Amino acid sequence: MVEDEQTLREPLEYLLQMRQFEVVSVDTVEGALASAKAQPFDAAIVDLNLKGQSGRDVVVRLPGAIPIIIFSGTVGQSFQLERIRPRTRLVEKPCSLIWLIDTLDQMLTDCRQPAVAASH
Repeated sequence: MVEDEQTLREPLEYLLQMRQFEVVSVDTVEGALASAKAQPFDAAIVDLNLKGQSGRDVVVRLPGAIPIIIFSGTVGQSFQLERIRPRTRLVEKPCSLIWLIDTLDQMLTDCRQPAVAASH
């Protein structure tokens, strides 16, 4: 999770842990990219507006197979990223953290389900 607002980061981290997620929580682009390099993860929650930085750098540099929730109030930038990167969804701030975690659960479930081949 990449979130620079401690008042959001800490409760979200706590709720994710309560739902049995292992959480790596950082507040900078550099921290996120170093964490991803050190140990690949299954999904990410990324704020786009970080202090003097853009979470966009994290979103575009993570592997396309990783589901990413863009947790941001910057709707315009978010929609652009959703179009160019697969498995990316916007959850607009402010919102229920429980709903955000339910969305993450659904994205992970969707990624685990085998694709169904269409027949003619």
